[in-house]
Amino acid sequence: PKINGDRDLLFLATFNLLDNAIKYTRPGDTIELRAFESGPMVTIEIADTGPGIAEDELPYVWDELYRGHATRGVEGSGLGLTLVRAIIERHGGQTTIRSRAGQGTVVAVRVPSG
Repeated sequence: PKINGDRDLLFLATFNLLDNAIKYTRPGDTIELRAFESGPMVTIEIADTGPGIAEDELPYVWDELYRGHATRGVEGSGLGLTLVRAIIERHGGQTTIRSRAGQGTVVAVRVPSG
């Protein structure tokens, strides 16, 4: 699918999501990158079978400098998802996250197709 926008910023957002999936999965877990067009939007999903995010932490993952309890031992600044959301919203899109502790996480970004 084709997306109009700032190529470098969209790459940075996608890279950050993949980097997070790699950092927070364990050996043997899987990571999938999916992209599809639905009407006027393109959806990019990064799904993993990692440890997931606790339900009570999900509302905060987009907050600047937020680091969940399970991530405190992993290198990072707490800025990545905040940056992803800002980039996607700048392109007229939306971000969502679904996760279950022990089962994995799916982060989706939706931006207008071009």
